Amino acid sequence: MKASDGVKAALRAVDEHFEEMKRTLLELARIPGVSAPGFPAQEVRRSAEAFADLLRRVGLENVQLLEVPGVHPYVYGDWIRRPGAPTVLLYGHHDVVPPGRPERWVSPPFEPVERKGRLYGRGTADDKGGILVHVSAVAAYLRSDGSLPCNVKFLIEGEEEIGSENLATFLDRYKELMAADAVVLSDTANFDTGVPGLTYRLRGLCQVDVEVRCLERPVHSGQRGGIVPDPVQILCRLIADLTAKDGSLNIPGLYRRVAKTTARRRARLRRLPFDAGKLAHQTGLLPGVKLTPLHAHGPRHGLPRGGRAAGTEAHEDTTPRRASRCPYRPDHALVADGPRGPGVRGGASSAPGRVREGGCPHGRGRVHRIRAALLGLPRGGTLPSDGRRGTAR
Repeated sequence: MKASDGVKAALRAVDEHFEEMKRTLLELARIPGVSAPGFPAQEVRRSAEAFADLLRRVGLENVQLLEVPGVHPYVYGDWIRRPGAPTVLLYGHHDVVPPGRPERWVSPPFEPVERKGRLYGRGTADDKGGILVHVSAVAAYLRSDGSLPCNVKFLIEGEEEIGSENLATFLDRYKELMAADAVVLSDTANFDTGVPGLTYRLRGLCQVDVEVRCLERPVHSGQRGGIVPDPVQILCRLIADLTAKDGSLNIPGLYRRVAKTTARRRARLRRLPFDAGKLAHQTGLLPGVKLTPLHAHGPRHGLPRGGRAAGTEAHEDTTPRRASRCPYRPDHALVADGPRGPGVRGGASSAPGRVREGGCPHGRGRVHRIRAALLGLPRGGTLPSDGRRGTAR
């Protein structure tokens, strides 16, 4: 059989078994194999066993779970029957990240559903779907021709989403089994729907946990605020200083070791059918929010909600809490009467209405009005007081 005939036969087999493989992906995505601490480790093992069963079903050999003490299991399988042909190691991972906030899911994260031709569920893409692409290709060749054009090994990791902390130990233990001429990752993406991509270089990741401590214990902000340093503000300044105005990293000497894009690569990139509006829609960019400049390294801050994981997620929002304490002069009124009675004026906005006095001494109602002005409190908001609540209406 000619090579081209073998490819055509394999493609026909892919089409014939597409629905079967899609059902398989749904079954795998229903396993909540979250590798982060605090989630059941037995579910990650169940995920590994399910992938091992899949590799056996499609005709791979020497399928087994590879273990390192105290580490989520790896899955291995191979087909080494083509002497003299190169050996390709296909890498992926079966663990997933925590589901995050359940209220943000349209459907449950571990009950995958299809909407408008796409599967939605944790792991349907990253990376159970990616692994299924390679498994489907191998299965199609074995079904149509009974052999593969090259030797193949599968390595499916169980702790990629928490940073692969034990990968070096694993490779030391199983390095002979991992011998190959090339490694192909399944944990990459296409450029766009209908535009396949071959990823040959990835950005590295350096993750640092930073803690700023200024006090032995918490103190009252009304008594000590302003005279003791604020660790939150210090940390914000440190993080902000890492990024220059153009979006590049503000770390001296860093870019001397960063690979530069050649003119040829830039020309090839410009030929791709890039649509900024389409990308913004696919990414879920909110109205009025613009895409940022593309740089070799983009900083990302914070931890994912729902468990510890590697810092590979760009969050959709952040919610700080800000309180301001300022001295005031009782003879400086921030209140002006309007058609509806007293109005609170602060900055560029005004909140007409009445303020019910709380328990603050020295000008009770006025203190509430000043706080409302400083905080930009909308009508109907609630202001704290010493012992009681003061409500702005």
